[in-house]
Amino acid sequence: MKLNSAKFAIGTLMRGAALAAWACGIVSGAAAADAYPARPITLVVPFAGGGSADILGRVLANSLTETLKQPVVVDNRTGAGGLVGTSLVAKAPADGYTLLLATDSLYAINPALYGKKAEDAVAALAPVAHLAEAPLVIAVNSASPANDFAGLLKQAKASSAPLSFGTPGVGTDHHLLGELIAKSGQVRLNHVPYRGAGAALGDLAGGQIDMLITLVSTAQPMVAAGKIKLVGVASTKVYEAQPQIPRMGQTLPGTDMLVSYSLMAPKSTPAPIVARLNEAVGIALRNPSVGSKLAELGLTPTGGTVTDFAKRMQAERQQREGIIRDADVKLVE
Repeated sequence: MKLNSAKFAIGTLMRGAALAAWACGIVSGAAAADAYPARPITLVVPFAGGGSADILGRVLANSLTETLKQPVVVDNRTGAGGLVGTSLVAKAPADGYTLLLATDSLYAINPALYGKKAEDAVAALAPVAHLAEAPLVIAVNSASPANDFAGLLKQAKASSAPLSFGTPGVGTDHHLLGELIAKSGQVRLNHVPYRGAGAALGDLAGGQIDMLITLVSTAQPMVAAGKIKLVGVASTKVYEAQPQIPRMGQTLPGTDMLVSYSLMAPKSTPAPIVARLNEAVGIALRNPSVGSKLAELGLTPTGGTVTDFAKRMQAERQQREGIIRDADVKLVE
């Protein structure tokens, strides 16, 4: 009986200690959030300056600076398809002072292409807030017989040779969309990766490639000049900025592909700090001036809860990894 009593007492003490530690964790996390931020925040953008991710990051940083009353400084860390910047944030202290401007490629594509290093980096990150999205579009030469996506599929099926499609590179959302169209539409397509949008647009206008998978903001100058036309948008919803573009999913279900932008932090960042950042992002995305700047980039603000973003991450990763597996996509063609 004495032994049992001793065991009971020890168990009670251990449970009490665990409960106290848990309570202290909540208190310390809440205290950290109350004091946060107490110094400048670094927003790592893992892509080169001047692109849509960089511009979005700077617009967001300006708004967060106003809301959080501390400077938010953009730090471009490029390399390995975004893996350099992603790894940097993954290894940073989980205190809310080092954040990542992520695209879906970092968590939905890179692990399948770069392997364990990319997988480990993603596993060491936590979702904070979804920021914006932009649907991919298909552009063709203005002289192309195809005036919509259905017409393009008809052309591809009738062609004796595979139609060529340009993209910004192997393993991009753009490339995966092309592979998805080829499989779902049962047509033959030949991938032509480019290093820059300028060369791809020039080849499309000059007739060197049959089609280009790109963003509206990238294609718009050539569209306005009458050199190319948009025949399909990879979205299940009407693209409000240009509702006249046919939705590909109406012809070929399941061919929606949105380029996705988000904010992430090191894993184990205290929940109150994540909530504070999510709230600040919501304020930014509801700001009309931020909305107009995003519209110039062809982006639609999204926002939402941390849980919403986590679910979206999972769905995007499942879609992209399925395409990579089915098409046997490799980094080197």
